[in-house]
Amino acid sequence: MMTQLQHTLPKECKAYLLRRGDGERYVFGRQVATIIADTASGGGVFELATIAGGKGEEFPVHLHENTYESILVLEGRIELMLDGAYYMLAPGDYAHIPPGVKHAYRMAAHRSAFASYTVPGRVSDMYRALGEPYVYVEPPAEEHPTFGEEHLERASQAADVAFTGELPQWGSANAGDHAHNPGLIAPYVIENGEGERLLTGDQLHRLVAAQANTNGEYIFVLSDGPKGDPIVEHYHEHHTETFFCLQGQMTMWANGEEIVLFPGDFLHVPAGTVHAYRLDTHYTKVAGLLASGLFEPFFRTLGEPYEPHAFPSVPGPLRMDRVMANMKNLDLHVVARSPLERK
Repeated sequence: MMTQLQHTLPKECKAYLLRRGDGERYVFGRQVATIIADTASGGGVFELATIAGGKGEEFPVHLHENTYESILVLEGRIELMLDGAYYMLAPGDYAHIPPGVKHAYRMAAHRSAFASYTVPGRVSDMYRALGEPYVYVEPPAEEHPTFGEEHLERASQAADVAFTGELPQWGSANAGDHAHNPGLIAPYVIENGEGERLLTGDQLHRLVAAQANTNGEYIFVLSDGPKGDPIVEHYHEHHTETFFCLQGQMTMWANGEEIVLFPGDFLHVPAGTVHAYRLDTHYTKVAGLLASGLFEPFFRTLGEPYEPHAFPSVPGPLRMDRVMANMKNLDLHVVARSPLERK
């Protein structure tokens, strides 16, 4: 059935759906920032924006005093300066930026885009201060007024951002220079396909940011799998989940409504929302931020460590026995065996 979820950025924390390109859009130079979740809609738990631009577009060196940032490259190439080191990031690469770490970026391909998750937030107002409202989805071919010193000062007053005035040394990035998760609060980059891998049945989950990297604030999981059956409907009393479809197609159920997600679509599932999902294509990939990070034990209880980088042709174990034995400790409340039973 058709979903009745709100399709615009809400002014309060609630379950909502945004299709690719929807949200609040702001233009600066030849870049467009699309705010998909802000402090109000994310309940002060997280924010999310996508930034798209043309080759050569850049953003100055800055830091966030009290905010974690998780960056996931969606298209093109991004040259990232992270704590003085330079990385050339491709689609699927992940960068982890703790509070107080200097960073900057430059678009290195003609069509580049990345998703920026910030926890707990207070960063989305930066784009409102730097840019102008923009009705179009794609970045402009011509340059719009770029941000000057007065814009940077205004952004610093409106959001958790401080600009250092330093000049990056662009052009020194190594495309293969990708670090592994250090297991503590530190800046790092993880190449597409890498990260701690856990297999749950036929779905492969890559834990690219864990509690140890975020002081328990959140975890960041990249999941992929084949066409399959829906998981059981459930909800969490204390956890927020987000679903950002990257490839393929998936069906989700949220508070009894059925939604089909395509690449670029985003669904916010705050605490208390009854939900379930099903992967609908032979290869589907989805990014998820879960806050707080105390939901990490669920993945470790349900799944098993997995060495290969692709999900298996024959499903592995799905340890629901362990999950059922630890329900009280996992903030998991099962509602029904399958959302299809409600039809």
